[in-house]
Amino acid sequence: MSDNSLKKGRYTRHSNKIGLYSTSHDRIGFLNNNNDVVLSFPFKDTVLEAGMSKEDSGREERFLHQEIDGKDIDTLFEPKALTNFQYYSHPCTAQHSTAQHTVDESETKINFFDQNGELQQNLLIKGNNLLALHSLKQRFSNAVKCIFIDPPYYFIDTKPADTFAYNSNFKLSSWLVFMKNRLEIAREFLKENGIIFITISDDGAHYLKVLADDIFGRENFIADVIWQSRKSISSDGLLSISSTHVLTYAKDKTAINKAHFKLALDIEGFDLEDELGKYKIEPFDAPNVRENLEYKITNPNNGDVYTPPKGRHWRTTEKEYLSLLERNRIQFGSKGLTKPQLKVYLEDAIEAGKGKAASTLWSDVTPDTILWTSTDTTTNATKHQQAMFGDVVFENPKPENLIQRAIELSTDENDIVLDYHLGSGTTCAVAHKMGRRWIGIEQMDYIEDITKARLLKVLEGEQGGISKSVDWQGGGSFVYFELKKYNQDFLNQIMAANSKGELDEVYADMAKNAFLKFWFDKNEFEKDENFRSLDLDQRKELLISILDENQLFLNHADMRDSRYHVSEEEMNLTDLFYGAKND
Repeated sequence: MSDNSLKKGRYTRHSNKIGLYSTSHDRIGFLNNNNDVVLSFPFKDTVLEAGMSKEDSGREERFLHQEIDGKDIDTLFEPKALTNFQYYSHPCTAQHSTAQHTVDESETKINFFDQNGELQQNLLIKGNNLLALHSLKQRFSNAVKCIFIDPPYYFIDTKPADTFAYNSNFKLSSWLVFMKNRLEIAREFLKENGIIFITISDDGAHYLKVLADDIFGRENFIADVIWQSRKSISSDGLLSISSTHVLTYAKDKTAINKAHFKLALDIEGFDLEDELGKYKIEPFDAPNVRENLEYKITNPNNGDVYTPPKGRHWRTTEKEYLSLLERNRIQFGSKGLTKPQLKVYLEDAIEAGKGKAASTLWSDVTPDTILWTSTDTTTNATKHQQAMFGDVVFENPKPENLIQRAIELSTDENDIVLDYHLGSGTTCAVAHKMGRRWIGIEQMDYIEDITKARLLKVLEGEQGGISKSVDWQGGGSFVYFELKKYNQDFLNQIMAANSKGELDEVYADMAKNAFLKFWFDKNEFEKDENFRSLDLDQRKELLISILDENQLFLNHADMRDSRYHVSEEEMNLTDLFYGAKND
């Protein structure tokens, strides 16, 4: 094991070095070039819980070793009890205001799932995203079509471009562990033809690419999409960074129907019309040489003979070409005197379910490129925020039409979209407007005033973002609930205490009700004079150290113990969600 400070929560067998590492039996170790490599980094063999709920919290995060702390990890990842259920709905008529109901079996007859286990309600969940994912795994394994996340960025230096209010200045190894733990469990949520989109800055993109290759498989890498996230020029560095990476992976790329992985049909592009209807013109030649598609074509109007341009081929066989010509699907320029062109009729395109292939530039101007420029920048997303909240509540938010592009490519109506770094709620807002089911997870306390508030505005029919382009009129519903805290409540009280007297009150409650470390001796601790000599911060650190960190949230299996004061309603709704039967 490496000596990364060999104390509980800080050990690992990986060396203090980040780089490519061979796993081959005859060549184990770091190397420069080898086909059989993975990204190795300190604490790769650990779990990083990352449990902050406030932006200004400063406690040190702990690592659990997968072999040494196996039992602790199992306890940590057990499904959690759920609490604070709220149901929100809004009819499509403008005269009705948003209705909020506390979800109650007897009152609302809410059904999370149908008899086949299919999700019936959109879900907004507050709680540690790693623990929430593990709590949801049984219900949503192989059920999600699209995951879009905007995770905390790894920065070499602090930068204003960070979009995540949590701990974004990770050490690189800690950040990689954080990402690895969550991506591994997220992969289990995806359907076989599911796709994940991960936004990331230059500083972390290349490390994350190798890590994601290891988790999803290099063969399932779709693209490193470049999104032009900024139009203005910055003088912060040697070059103005104007783009963001969107790493895109499939769970199984061979399961994706290429014909369906397209943007919606652009009806406005069919701007010509004849007796057969609206149509557009496309080239009849295509890239690359294919000998069986290199026949001669004679222009029937002037006798000119054409062959495919150098390095290209005709799009169909000669027999298919003659059929197209007979059915008026071929023209030779607007005046009939140039090379052949294909007439694509709108009616045919709709019937065939055709759309436009997306480039990795996401530019509607230049095909076969790797930059998405037709989507909004963060500036427009910031203006949308100001319109909704009267203020900028998130720096550099993602615009709705960026996420619309990802959802449009990867899903159909009623598919499930997941975002477990939900932030201000953009992914769920877009999914809702596009008729997709959604699951959003956020652990920060702003979920109440920002995320939930934004989604309520969506129900009410707010007209920012993509609303006008999809004719959004409001409506729909979602259920909000939280992972039920236990030791996390004590931890929050410790961090919030402003005096030793307040800490004494917190400890008195802890001694009676908290999950404490197995080695803690209450009698010895209370007789220890050294504790009384500590300053406030030192006392906080000591009290935190005796809390069992695996019990920050109450496990579902423990909720019927009367010590934990779980209400009958909480137990019933938790069981209803997990599909458990009451004892």
